[in-house]
Amino acid sequence: MSRTFFLLLGLALFAIVFFIPGMPDAIDPDGKHIALSRQGQLAIGLFLLAAVWWIFEVVPLGITSIMIGVTQALFHIRDPQVAFKDFMDPSVWFIFGSIVIGMVFTKSGLTKLMAYKLLAAVGEKTSMIYLGCFV
Repeated sequence: MSRTFFLLLGLALFAIVFFIPGMPDAIDPDGKHIALSRQGQLAIGLFLLAAVWWIFEVVPLGITSIMIGVTQALFHIRDPQVAFKDFMDPSVWFIFGSIVIGMVFTKSGLTKLMAYKLLAAVGEKTSMIYLGCFV
């Protein structure tokens, strides 16, 4: 199937959940009724949209992730400060930094040099290469 189909499927799921007048209460195991707010209903729709787009890779994953924060702010699901604060988490910056360092190593040729040095030190036997990587 085409990307256009899954793009429209995600948008349709969000629109369906958006236009449903009210969703039934959730019931926990103790029998207590928990009402779903309008923001909660929109969050479910946004989750369905993002899930379809991520699973079928309709748009690049990074764009889908940013779209989630923007949509949360536009539809008042969460305050913009809270929605975009998730992007400033230290783990996000750690991953970003790791990717940048990896790109620099690759661009400079350091990765090939390290691989050649490792092979020169441990040989071409698979078990020794594994040992060299872990030591």
